[in-house]
Amino acid sequence: MSSRNKYTSDKLNVIDKKTFECIQRHQNTVNNGQFRKIRNAKYRKKSAISGRDGSTFNLMQFLTKTTKQKQNKLRSRTLCKTGCRTDKTWRKRGKTREGGKRKKCSRLKKAILRYRDQKTPMGSNTVDSSELLKETLEKISTLTIDSKDCKKNEERVKSNQQDSKNLHSRRFRSYCDNCTTPLLAELSEKLLRELDRFHKRAISQNAIKAHAHRRFVVGFREAQCFLLVKKVKLVIIAPDCEICDSADGLDAKISNIKNQCQQQNIPYLFALRRRQLAYALFKKAPVSCVAVLDYDGAREIYSSLLEALQKARQAYEELTSTHPIDP
Repeated sequence: MSSRNKYTSDKLNVIDKKTFECIQRHQNTVNNGQFRKIRNAKYRKKSAISGRDGSTFNLMQFLTKTTKQKQNKLRSRTLCKTGCRTDKTWRKRGKTREGGKRKKCSRLKKAILRYRDQKTPMGSNTVDSSELLKETLEKISTLTIDSKDCKKNEERVKSNQQDSKNLHSRRFRSYCDNCTTPLLAELSEKLLRELDRFHKRAISQNAIKAHAHRRFVVGFREAQCFLLVKKVKLVIIAPDCEICDSADGLDAKISNIKNQCQQQNIPYLFALRRRQLAYALFKKAPVSCVAVLDYDGAREIYSSLLEALQKARQAYEELTSTHPIDP
């Protein structure tokens, strides 16, 4: 330290790297001290400081790393003509088929589409309907019926129509065997939610084991496969399935599942509509059938559901006995 800087503040005296190496050479301490020559290019511009006692230290010890604020640059997500993603940061969400093959329809779906195509449009029947109207008018003109008998027949038709509207409709088809009570709907929804929760928990622990031991199965095809193996404990069918009277249609499939359940003494019920079943299982597409394979952990809900099912069946039998209706 020189005499000039005696009364000045000597907090830090920053020296250059070359001077620091010269001092080390004079002291014969080159590459032998605590602070050796830094080979990394990141710290070449860092400087050293000498104190009053002649001890040297590096300013790097007192510096803290400052995180650089990354500017979020919006990258344009462009697509090729073929549908490929050019940007690697594009996250895949769910099943996306951009320019790929369409999903193949199942046998049941093909039968439903065939049945829809068989229904003739309104425009082609205009000539036939006009001819039918003329024939019916001629027959009515020739007929002579007493007014009393006509009134009685009208009253019977109206009463039968009212009963049929109360029992069967688009939301409650003729294949249903029990009334859709609110208690039955509540218990079935609670059971499905609990089983879904158990299944998701098992997937988080061990996905392979969870898929091997499933709690429930969705769809008519899966339900029928597990019915053949005799692993189903309960079947829930939607009461508002689409009308399809063909050989391989929905009505034949539902009657087949009902017969298999009756042979194996498996309870089946009609409580929740298709949208309600999808809502209970957190699915977007409507669900028409659910087969329960394992209800461990929800035995109380299952037993109370069977009790509610017996009451709903008794109520349906009472209604059908008082007002018998053709299926």
